[in-house]
Amino acid sequence: MDSRIDKYLNTNIKDIINEFNSVQSELDKFEIGCAPCNLGTCKLKDVVEIHNLNAENEKKLITNIFNIIYPNETFEIPRIGKDQKASTSVSLSPPLKMLVEEHVLIKRVLALIPKITETLNLKLAEHKELVLNIADFIRNYADKYHHSKEEDILFKGFESTLEIINVMYCDHIQSRKYVVDMVKAVEKTNTELANKNLLNYFNLLSEHIQKEDNILYPWLNRNLETKQVGEIYSQFLKINNERPEIQPKYESLTNKLESLYLQK
Repeated sequence: MDSRIDKYLNTNIKDIINEFNSVQSELDKFEIGCAPCNLGTCKLKDVVEIHNLNAENEKKLITNIFNIIYPNETFEIPRIGKDQKASTSVSLSPPLKMLVEEHVLIKRVLALIPKITETLNLKLAEHKELVLNIADFIRNYADKYHHSKEEDILFKGFESTLEIINVMYCDHIQSRKYVVDMVKAVEKTNTELANKNLLNYFNLLSEHIQKEDNILYPWLNRNLETKQVGEIYSQFLKINNERPEIQPKYESLTNKLESLYLQK
């Protein structure tokens, strides 16, 4: 492989975009949205492989990017992805389907946050309770019940240095900080601080879930061995069976919040 190609295939995508702004436009053509990513530390070759482009589109993307980096030069473009695992449709294995289904409840709560912040007033006792209920949902459903399955089980089967997984870890850590500040806002009766952290959480988790559902989970699914799938699913079911009250409890809370903030 040409050393110039190898250099940029192993360069962080954000650094490439910063050096060559029009590269993001090429990524956008294939619905690869690296610009909004919190870290952007995935290498170019990892971005290409993770998004599972077919051979034709992958070659077209890399060719266009290197035409920007090295105008008027011609290169032999290597194949990054794995043809035997490429697919135009995604059928997730049971453990990953379970995570996607848990996202549905989280997204229902996320959808309420912009509406809630329009009228939030922490001088009202019921609004303080509302924010504390959301914090409880995030901590005990989104984090301890859902994120723990990812961090303690699913991600353990992959290299800890994979940047796409590091991005997810960083999102989880940042989301926990927003929840801490939500609770502090209630303690201080600071509506502005509560709104800020509610909306920060909304923006972070909305993008986070999109990355997982559309990019990370399909990529993990393609790289899981059959034995791993069974082991992961078994461990997920164990968590669910040990805490059978969690799903109905937070579905009930979500229904209550929707009855208050969704238009009839």
